[in-house]
Amino acid sequence: MRFILSILLISLSFNQVFSAYDYLGTRATAMSGAVTSGNSIESGIFHNPAQLSNSTDKSIISGHSNLYGLEFLTLSHIGILMKNYSINFEKISTEYGGNSLSSETTFGIARGVNLYKDRQSMIQMGVRLNSYNYKFGKTAGTEGDGSNGMSLGSGSAAGFDIGFQGVLNKKYFVAYYLQNIISYSEASNLGQNLPETISIGISYLPYKDLTTSLDINQLSGNKDSEIRFGIEYKLMESLTIRTGLQSNPNRFSGGFEFGNIKLATLYNFNFSYSFLTHHVLPTTHQFSIQVKF
Repeated sequence: MRFILSILLISLSFNQVFSAYDYLGTRATAMSGAVTSGNSIESGIFHNPAQLSNSTDKSIISGHSNLYGLEFLTLSHIGILMKNYSINFEKISTEYGGNSLSSETTFGIARGVNLYKDRQSMIQMGVRLNSYNYKFGKTAGTEGDGSNGMSLGSGSAAGFDIGFQGVLNKKYFVAYYLQNIISYSEASNLGQNLPETISIGISYLPYKDLTTSLDINQLSGNKDSEIRFGIEYKLMESLTIRTGLQSNPNRFSGGFEFGNIKLATLYNFNFSYSFLTHHVLPTTHQFSIQVKF
């Protein structure tokens, strides 16, 4: 009974704050969420859209994870990049005993632009419009297995994100990202407002193949901030390794990306893996693939 109650509590807590989940994608997971600043396609699609500003690529990213190693708590995501435009889709669901306890999906459209650019510096901006939908399962009902239970309801919401980034000599990055700065919710179960987060990031590239990033993340209404630090190093053309640390709570992460595999001489294929520890729950493992056109 305690196990089932724990599942329900985890399910409800994620449905309240899924829009503020900061570790979407293997890069964010491997770097403990320190991805607000820099020059990454994946971080631009799922996090600060200002990083899309200079993109000229076309690619698709797809990933999956069992959060905290729990088979009933799954997270999947898909991102599509078309130059400096992107589409992202995420779904988190909780299932137990073949019954769906809850599910939540997010669909977003983003674009990045350069507000200013010269030989040494750039000022970038990105915006994203998100649509959130959630659905709860059924009550146990008279049979006790949910077969004739009552639906617990569903709802939808919308949120608007905006991000800015300053770049100097393609080595120094300073970024500011606001998530759900404007939001609207149709159903009271989500609360009057979606969770709002503020992230400030600094990245430094001492040389081309090494990226160091520092983030300060603040959830609105929470007095404590999270400090995150991540490192990304390109060992060779086909292999990149990543690691990160986070305080409040203390967490450690790591991962790698193996890529630039040619498919039919037209596409590049990348495979990546990452893990993120938790101070109470088991470690989260995440996998993703990316195809560049």
